Amino acid sequence: MKSTTPFLPGISPKYEGRSRRCQLDVIRKFRDKLLSKSISDLGVLFAEILPPELLSQAGKEIRRRVFPEDITFWAWVSQLLEGNSSCANALTLIQGWYSDADLPVPSFDTSSYCRARRRLSDEFLNVVASRTKEYAQTRVEPHHLWYGHRLKAIDGTTVKLMDTVKNQAEFPQPSGQKPGCGFPVMGIVGVLDLATGRLEDYVIAKGRDHDAKGLYRLCGQFNPGDIVIADRAFCGYELIAKLLGNDVHSVMRLHQMREKKLDWRKGKKLDPDSRLVTWSKPPKPGKSGITEREWKALPETMQVRLVRTRGIGRDGKPRTMYLVTTLLEANEYPTDEIGMLYAERWKIEVKFRDIKTTMKVEMFRVQSPAMARKMMRMVQLAYNLIKAIQMEAIRGEAVLIDELGFKGSMDVLNEFRSRFRGLQTKPRKAREKRIEFECRVLERILRIRPNRREPRAVKTRPKPYQYLSAPRREFIEIQHRSNYRSVA
Repeated sequence: MKSTTPFLPGISPKYEGRSRRCQLDVIRKFRDKLLSKSISDLGVLFAEILPPELLSQAGKEIRRRVFPEDITFWAWVSQLLEGNSSCANALTLIQGWYSDADLPVPSFDTSSYCRARRRLSDEFLNVVASRTKEYAQTRVEPHHLWYGHRLKAIDGTTVKLMDTVKNQAEFPQPSGQKPGCGFPVMGIVGVLDLATGRLEDYVIAKGRDHDAKGLYRLCGQFNPGDIVIADRAFCGYELIAKLLGNDVHSVMRLHQMREKKLDWRKGKKLDPDSRLVTWSKPPKPGKSGITEREWKALPETMQVRLVRTRGIGRDGKPRTMYLVTTLLEANEYPTDEIGMLYAERWKIEVKFRDIKTTMKVEMFRVQSPAMARKMMRMVQLAYNLIKAIQMEAIRGEAVLIDELGFKGSMDVLNEFRSRFRGLQTKPRKAREKRIEFECRVLERILRIRPNRREPRAVKTRPKPYQYLSAPRREFIEIQHRSNYRSVA
């Protein structure tokens, strides 16, 4: 039946048209819709760093799944923030979100969630990584730099993987261990931005590969004007010359083979603890993996500056250390400043400890090398998200990123995340909670105590179990060994 207007019979009311909606209202409703499709606590807490619109556009899936990419990403991040918790714990979180959103709750089947983790695309993770980097870069202030230079430290570490055939084939266990008694070892060489505390980039290799190969593969990650800080494992002619060719300076500890042949009387004296020397190109390259074409393009000679300084060795005793740097101007870069600059290299050791020990990812519980690589990518993103929160907390403050405790920030995050639940469509309250959260993070300033020695040792004795000296199917229990008793 055709409807008409009360005063003009026969004329359809559709001619009256609809009231124009403000474009701002359209955007606001679209944002509220996206917010309602994200895990409420983490999605709202990190909304300024990773807007829901960005994640919705990055997660381009043809079919609507129970575990879309944005939900899977936040659930995986939640696992890492909670000390590398189980997939069952993450699935419980997803079930709680679906229940709060009045949506059909997925069944408690971790295999579906594990398949969703495997489907998480590199394109989606690249968008998250670039956005997180951009957010932290805009919060770098002049006092975060060293004489106007960006400091970046590089070092290597390893993580263990599950003992599977695929993992053993690509990342074999140490040769000194018997088959079936060890774990595959994956090597990682990472670059740490000391201004933001972020793990900028990394490369994955076998645990037996030399660290110098990692620096060679990461040379493209450094920008002109950066200063690379590294230990003696990276101190090779080809690497220093290649960095210098890209206008990237370096401060490294002198390699032990060069230190054995060092004659402090050679070269030009700049001050009592600094000399300018000329290095000649070696007859063949080192272990960096440099190509023959790049090797031939390197200069035949290179001027470097040797610096003598005092430091504390691994045994806790003071000793003389020799550094090499391409910062040749002694007046512009004093010798004692170079020595203190190399001491900044230890920060990457601390950050690796934060990642592996505090986040409890010393072992990746994955069954294939592909998932091991994806796991490392997620560890990097979760760690950088915490660093982005810390950068926002110290914005405008005379505080460096290293003065904030990583463990304290994780504790505040895990305690505060529940307060953001249900605030998807309440931006004002979410902003108030976020300001309170950042204030709590800023309170977690470390009390720096120089020359304090804290040996890495444990007080609790381990259980008196036997060592697994053979595969479990071949292992024979010895009842009297270390008072060991088998459990009935």
